[in-house]
Amino acid sequence: MALVFSAFPTTANINQTAEEEKFRQLGNLLKAVVYQWNSPAGLNNIEIARLIEESGIKRDNSTIASVIRAVMYEMTAGNIKEDKLPLDTPNAITEKQWQYLKNLNIDRYAALKSYYVIASAASRRYKQSERLKRSIPSLHALKEELIQSGSTTAVAISSIWLAMEYSELHPLKTVVELEYALPHLPDYDEKYSLETALDKTLAHSWLAEAYMNLNVISRSLEHNLQLIEQAKKNSRLSAFTFSGAIEALCRLTNFSEALKLIKEANFVARQSGDLSQELFVLMLEAGVYANRLQPGDKQRIQRITTDLSRFKDLKLPVNIITSPLILNLYNLAVIGSDTDFKQAIISYSLKINNEAEVAYYSRPLLLNKHQQLRNIYKLRGDFEKALFHQQEYENLLVQSRNLPEQLDNLVNDSPLERDITISKLQRLALSKDKQNLALKAERLQAILFGVVAALTTLLLFWFWRGQRSKAKLGDIDDLTGAFTRRAMFRAASKPMSSKVASCLVLIDLDHFKRINDRFGHVVGDEVLSTFGRVTRERIRKTDTFCRYGGEEFLLYLHDTNEDNAATLLKDIKRSMELHTHWQATDEVFSVSFSAGVVEIKGEKNIEKIIKACDHLLYKAKNAGRGKIETVSIQRYFTEQV
Repeated sequence: MALVFSAFPTTANINQTAEEEKFRQLGNLLKAVVYQWNSPAGLNNIEIARLIEESGIKRDNSTIASVIRAVMYEMTAGNIKEDKLPLDTPNAITEKQWQYLKNLNIDRYAALKSYYVIASAASRRYKQSERLKRSIPSLHALKEELIQSGSTTAVAISSIWLAMEYSELHPLKTVVELEYALPHLPDYDEKYSLETALDKTLAHSWLAEAYMNLNVISRSLEHNLQLIEQAKKNSRLSAFTFSGAIEALCRLTNFSEALKLIKEANFVARQSGDLSQELFVLMLEAGVYANRLQPGDKQRIQRITTDLSRFKDLKLPVNIITSPLILNLYNLAVIGSDTDFKQAIISYSLKINNEAEVAYYSRPLLLNKHQQLRNIYKLRGDFEKALFHQQEYENLLVQSRNLPEQLDNLVNDSPLERDITISKLQRLALSKDKQNLALKAERLQAILFGVVAALTTLLLFWFWRGQRSKAKLGDIDDLTGAFTRRAMFRAASKPMSSKVASCLVLIDLDHFKRINDRFGHVVGDEVLSTFGRVTRERIRKTDTFCRYGGEEFLLYLHDTNEDNAATLLKDIKRSMELHTHWQATDEVFSVSFSAGVVEIKGEKNIEKIIKACDHLLYKAKNAGRGKIETVSIQRYFTEQV
């Protein structure tokens, strides 16, 4: 009997589509509320309250409405009554409800839950350090959950939200999250505004700021220039877009290019007819001259800051609300009396400090304040105070680079673990691709079978020929894919001689002789092959993996300390212990290993290092096997003496 499939949508499909559309609409409502409630831009609070009422979300007890209402409530839960959203206290969100939304749309789920984590921590009015203790581990847990789903876009969305939390205190961690997220982030789409709110443009902007704070000015400039190009491409170019690139060029003392961008920004501002953009360009131009301070620059600053009457009573966006104060300070720095100049400094500093006290992210405001005051005092000729504000600026950056230990240890976020995370994503994506390919193969088997078989045969032939060629040269062990001992020493000798801390690891598979004796050498070979594959999947290109002999392996981990090496080895060991089914036998068993890890720095004698590794390996086996013993080479020699 032939199977007949209906071309008409089922009731289940119709319901699924309707639910997904409802999720989209209420997600867009949440985005509008988040970005406009109690904000001078866009809709006012009364209009937002009307939107909430008209949406029907207050009376809707469906899963989607209940969750989004609860998330929306968290946004102002800690505010005074007058500033709260017009919502009753909701029930707690259940895991079942979260799972329902995750199944509907995983990208929107990632954005919704990320915001919920941050809003929940912020609404309780915790101090910054206490807030981060709550938000950062939760965001990392969400990211790990999304990694398991295999959706790179969803992981990228969680990464950029995580970067936002790190941005206040840890520019390096911010960069790591953003650099991962950037290639996978969607462009902003008004139709799907919740999940695309933090988009590629914002990632470029934050990366530019983070690199600036890390003093990697060339990378900051690169991202700022990409921001300008993206804005041109999307027809969203404004004078405000040029500020980061101009600041970076000033830091690089490339004032001629900075002034070229000033001209372009001025043209864009005049074309827009927006006086606030023209005012902003004047502030940028004065800043360039104040940084350069060539003959005639003081006069140029005086000329562009003396008459600002056409900007009087101008309603300014929040991001440039202090521009008139700054331009006035530039003017007073050149021609003002000491009394007027001092009073203007006090007014400006007081306004910024008040804004910083209530801002969710205060550090960018304070950094900008010290930069402006440094330029203004330098222009005034008061180099002592200019130096003071430069030092305050740098101190603020140093604080961000030295995250308090209790915050830095919230999650184990070593470079090796990041490599492992990316490797997990790649493996999950590959697995998903294989599943999709299998499904297509079932549907088109008659057509594709010959092609797939031919391609598979050809690929296997190329792989076999390549592996055989390498094996003939004596560089690769054809069973495990690891280097031979001779090739290992040759490959590791150069990086090992550097002054960077690295690790050498000696690994021995536990009870391997029993496996051979009980199940046979074919099973033993499969164990060795599996261990080789698992290890090669988890190490980086800068690392070197060698079959040292029999069931013993050497692993050289470049630019890695003993703690990070132990983290990697635990991950490999966990994977081997979870692998219990083997092709060559019906018996179910797992394999573990023992390892000795020596952190090396400056020691070039590999025989001494291997001897130390062997001593630690012996210690690990005596402790009951399945153990990892680590030590630095200096401590090892000290203890031996």
